[in-house]
Amino acid sequence: MSVTCHIFLSSLEADFKKQLSKIQNGVQKFQLQLRDVKPTPELIEKLKEIMSEVETSITSLKEDQRTKFEELLKEERTYRQEITAYDKKIENWNICVTTECRPRTSTVSKVQYIYLPSEVKALELYLNKTGGSSGGWDQFDHQTFLKVWTKFRGQPAYRKEAKLFLPSKTEEEIQQHEDWYRELIHLQDKKKEVRHTEERRRQLEVKLIIEEQLRLKREEEEKEQRRQREEETREMEERRREATRGIKKFNERDLHKVEAKFHEKRMQKQQEEDRQRRIISRLREKVEGHVSRDPSRLTRPTKGWEERMKNIGPSGSGPVLQMFHRAVPTWRQGL
Repeated sequence: MSVTCHIFLSSLEADFKKQLSKIQNGVQKFQLQLRDVKPTPELIEKLKEIMSEVETSITSLKEDQRTKFEELLKEERTYRQEITAYDKKIENWNICVTTECRPRTSTVSKVQYIYLPSEVKALELYLNKTGGSSGGWDQFDHQTFLKVWTKFRGQPAYRKEAKLFLPSKTEEEIQQHEDWYRELIHLQDKKKEVRHTEERRRQLEVKLIIEEQLRLKREEEEKEQRRQREEETREMEERRREATRGIKKFNERDLHKVEAKFHEKRMQKQQEEDRQRRIISRLREKVEGHVSRDPSRLTRPTKGWEERMKNIGPSGSGPVLQMFHRAVPTWRQGL
């Protein structure tokens, strides 16, 4: 019986682990989908399908565990009925008291006594030594004694009426049978106590097996929950490190871009300043001629004026045929 129960519990444990693995795979699949942070309709629909599958698996696991627990209860009732049947079988054991049966069953009885509880062996030995279940009396006399005994509930007053119903028995024989019957009741009570103790022991054994299975189940669930929490913690830590690396990478890239842009602007500014300096330098080269300084020339008439005065003559009444202007340098033309 214990081997069958152990096999059944092992099967329950295997099925439970299989269903837990299925739920775990569904949860991991759901977690993998959560890494895609884009809330697209396709993603949401897929997440709903995964959640529905996980929920179905959990419901199926609960229903399966409930069914198997009911099966365990049925097994417990079956074992209890078997124990009751064995108890009845023990109660119905009778040792042959006739001389014809004794040689044939003596060896068997000795073998049986080895495996019987001490209380049961004491009862069987007592019946064997004292003439069986009727204490050496015939069944009619013994049943008559029991009727009177039961009527008076074992009170001493029963002896007077028992003597009337059992005229062939003396008061001493009735007293001896009473002593025998009291000892028989005492041994039967002890046997019943042993039977109840054995029944409680077997019930406790079944209860302990169920409790052990439930404990293993709770430990497995706690272990699985710890593993999931550790897995989630590792994934969160990994996502945090990836986010930190991504932010650092983006910051470095933006910093490089800013530095490159700043360097480019500075180079452009430097080039513009160099170009302006070159233009100013060229302008200065064109404006500055190699002319000696002569402040007195400001008070002297220009060459053009002198030429004009030559054509006018002394009276100054001649027509002005030409007016001279200062020449415009080529570098100033168009300004």
